[in-house]
Amino acid sequence: MALRCPGSQALGHARLIDHVFRFATHADVVKCRGSFVDGVLWEINNSHLRALDSLEGFPYYYNRRPLRVAFEGRTVLAETYYMQPGHLDEPPSRGYFATVLEGYRQHNIPQDQLYNTMEIFG
Repeated sequence: MALRCPGSQALGHARLIDHVFRFATHADVVKCRGSFVDGVLWEINNSHLRALDSLEGFPYYYNRRPLRVAFEGRTVLAETYYMQPGHLDEPPSRGYFATVLEGYRQHNIPQDQLYNTMEIFG
């Protein structure tokens, strides 16, 4: 994220409630009552958002919307990217998985959801 959006600031661990993490070649979140997705909340500006939109293939590959996330004992709105319909569960490349895993490690985010998601691929 620091490379994609110079000047953005990681605020820390956040939790997206009532969603589940999955891989459809790339990372995705899907509504799932009673589940949650751990991630990092970032402070970005409009220029960063436009850059991310371009990098994420918005609105054709990923879409985005503001969703409520739990952060430091309160709920805040965060722009959240999710895949457009029609993408099947597919394992990520080793390089992509390593990049996502490194981001989780750098920010002390629990990695269980990544490994649990990979288990469905055998």
